[in-house]
Amino acid sequence: MNSCAGKSGLVTGASGGLGRATVLALAADGANVVALSRNAEGLRETADLAAGMGGSVITLVADVTDESAVIDAIKAVESHFGTVDYVVNNAGKQVEKLFLETTNADWEAVDATNVRGPFWVCKYAAEAMLRLGRGGSIVNIASVLSTSADPMLTAYTTSKHAVLGLTRSIAVTRTLAREGIRANAVLPGDMDTVMVQKYLEAQQDPGEARRQMAASYPVERIADPAEVAAVVRFLVSDDASFVNGASIVVDGGLGAALYTSA
Repeated sequence: MNSCAGKSGLVTGASGGLGRATVLALAADGANVVALSRNAEGLRETADLAAGMGGSVITLVADVTDESAVIDAIKAVESHFGTVDYVVNNAGKQVEKLFLETTNADWEAVDATNVRGPFWVCKYAAEAMLRLGRGGSIVNIASVLSTSADPMLTAYTTSKHAVLGLTRSIAVTRTLAREGIRANAVLPGDMDTVMVQKYLEAQQDPGEARRQMAASYPVERIADPAEVAAVVRFLVSDDASFVNGASIVVDGGLGAALYTSA
């Protein structure tokens, strides 16, 4: 049974990585998707991969840091598919700098994509969900850095703490919850994505940094984005109808491993 069949919504940052994997997981389960990104070529590749999977996928080249573009994206979901059942806030930005090296421009760029944009997506989606009266699911992609920290990712770490707070604030808003509108966060560890690749390339020895990253996980590897997308799909689905305000960690046991063993 496809528990997302017929649901329609928005996935941001959909041109690759977790965003693309999420679009594919939802489409394979029968959901309709507006796939949003600034990267038109990447979006075309995502749409091509999703073709024939079951749900319909349309692409929208837009930037979540533009409020009017976010409003238009939510309207596009409703105009194309007749409803807004879910949104997945996946678009993200990293700046690889230590705290004392982080500039105001770095901070503002990360905040605009990782906090302000998701706030707008959540707000305008929730308004549409309330008006349409079908409930809905808001899924925000946070991070294991929502509850820990990386000295090379000061602005990113702070932004992902904010995403967790935003998610919880929405979840406990009774005017939404009593209408069946849920908000949950997914906290992935490292995934094999362009963002992680760029982070590794910023290190002194990228090859050694990759080896150490994998070795820090009990499973001795980082995640395939599809493994995280499966959790997102669950949260969108009717199977998660009583899951609200949750922070689901998908990190291969990283957070549970204070010390490693043979």
